Amino acid sequence: MIKRHEIESTESCLNKARDDERLFVLLARDPAAPIAIRAWVAERIRIGKNVPEDPQIVEAIDYADRMERERVAVGTRHTEVSA
Repeated sequence: MIKRHEIESTESCLNKARDDERLFVLLARDPAAPIAIRAWVAERIRIGKNVPEDPQIVEAIDYADRMERERVAVGTRHTEVSA
């Protein structure tokens, strides 16, 4: 999801989080992000929290694919992530 959409949507993961709940954000420009998303998907399916057809899983895979495509499309200017 695009940052501004995540903030605006009352149904977003960000806005569903409890006020005292920790979050971890993956940026699209991070080359490790799609890999991390796919690992999360695999683990959710392995532990029985989701099945491959669940909308949450389909959306996550779509985001990972988009991140890779967009990073390739814009070239190296978006591939570096500072700590």
